[in-house]
Amino acid sequence: MTFLRKIWRMTMFLVWMWPFAFYSLIRSIGGRAGIKRVAYCTRNWGKFLVKNFGVEVEFICDHPIEEGMLIMSNHQSYLDVLLHASLFPIRFTPKKEIKYWPILGFYLGISRPLWVDRKNRQKSAEMVREIHRTLSDGVSLLIYPEGTTTDGEGDMLPFKAASFATVIGTEFKIQPIITKYLRDEDNWNPAWYGDQTLLPHVWKFIGRKKTRVVVTALEPVTPLPGEDRKALAARVEKLMTEALAKKIQ
Repeated sequence: MTFLRKIWRMTMFLVWMWPFAFYSLIRSIGGRAGIKRVAYCTRNWGKFLVKNFGVEVEFICDHPIEEGMLIMSNHQSYLDVLLHASLFPIRFTPKKEIKYWPILGFYLGISRPLWVDRKNRQKSAEMVREIHRTLSDGVSLLIYPEGTTTDGEGDMLPFKAASFATVIGTEFKIQPIITKYLRDEDNWNPAWYGDQTLLPHVWKFIGRKKTRVVVTALEPVTPLPGEDRKALAARVEKLMTEALAKKIQ
């Protein structure tokens, strides 16, 4: 049964990924308006994938989610991207190296992401301007401030302050969210971290009957007057760390 489930899910993924890609490519045409349209295509893509792979997402939020915010979450797995895309119309911010990966680089490029080049400081100012334009257009950006994945069972890694600099001196808001994967009877942790090999992890994940996750939206955070990026990062990290600790208990 598990093997048949894997085959079925992979077949459905391969059958539908190219129609989604073609539709997203068409919707992405048209300057800045295309960026916002394809963000909604990305959400539909995420909804299909989480359903296809048996991911059950409980979203807890007691306030309206605004457009044009920096959405920040703790980071545990490649699955994070799928489930967060299913909840919010977003523009991705992947590292530039992924652009040249076979298939995935092309597929991700259709969504008109902001390719992050960590080795080229000269492009930093240009990146900040594009982030401001994106947020002003009402398109949210997805950021994982830890910079890498963890097992999700303990404290988060120290936040990298660089991404927080993009909203300093502005009225743009940060939407912190806490992502918590729930373990079932077999006690398998869906997190992909450390030196785990990707393909065996994916193969086991797609064979599971279901994967449960709870995403909780905290109150939005606005930069304070005179607050620098490190202070803002520390403030958001404290809020998220406290919220995550409550989820783990």
